[in-house]
Amino acid sequence: MSHSTLQQLAQQEKTRREILHKSDLIPPLPDLVVRLLGILNKQETEPQDLERLMQNDQVLVAKMLAMVNSPFYGLNRQIRTIKDAVMVLGFRGVRSLVLATSTAKFLQRDFACYGHQPKGLWLHAVAVAAGSRSLARTCKMTPDEAEMLFVGGLLHDIGKLLLVGYFNDAGAASGIHANVCDYERSKIGIDHAEAGALVAAKWNLAAEIQDVIRAHHDLPTETNLKALAIVRLADAIAHEMGTGYEPGHAPAMQLLPNDLAVLGLTMDSWQPLRDQLVVAMEEAVTALGKLSP
Repeated sequence: MSHSTLQQLAQQEKTRREILHKSDLIPPLPDLVVRLLGILNKQETEPQDLERLMQNDQVLVAKMLAMVNSPFYGLNRQIRTIKDAVMVLGFRGVRSLVLATSTAKFLQRDFACYGHQPKGLWLHAVAVAAGSRSLARTCKMTPDEAEMLFVGGLLHDIGKLLLVGYFNDAGAASGIHANVCDYERSKIGIDHAEAGALVAAKWNLAAEIQDVIRAHHDLPTETNLKALAIVRLADAIAHEMGTGYEPGHAPAMQLLPNDLAVLGLTMDSWQPLRDQLVVAMEEAVTALGKLSP
């Protein structure tokens, strides 16, 4: 092994350790959001508890109401208060709404080195989130599981937040056409899936969401098979569509037959379902793509 190769490996390991051990690289969720997520996880929480907590952050409330009243949710009446949102969406839906609203600013940064257009990572995330939720419902998963997969889809690429600075410092070319995780590991020593699981852990998100983020580019594991398959399939469609990427810069993502099998699907049954998911994902991007951080 050449001296230059050893130096490269040493630098990769140094960077990997820095990312793994420097938790200050991970931006925290706002305190209010942490408290909101905390009470949303309690069975005894009442709608007025949310309203009482959020009454001093009208900006967050306005953004959440703008999102829930967008065509993406397709509600037949105007939602004017958080209490109304809870009545229509339930606590699970409001939890997804809180996370989507509060993480938009992280996903709308400059990720051009990954080939994303302006706000492109957000557009891609919204598409995968909507596709994951829609596919979960089609596969008869519970409402709680569908909302969990909406969040998993939304945050599946959040690890890019930790790695983008290293690529920018290295002057990486715009767009990564090869296997993105292999490329990240060769340049930095860690990929965005592993880095994303670190972010999700710091944000105290559910272990199932951490697992989905960590394994969304891997072969199926022994746990959360359906959840992983759903997010991977939605991600593959979004890459095929090029959602959030500059033309020709979306990495190729292979459709894994095992993911279809886990969900009881065949290639013949997948095609019409895929077309339905494309419509849902396009509607979500149109409705939520312009959401300001």
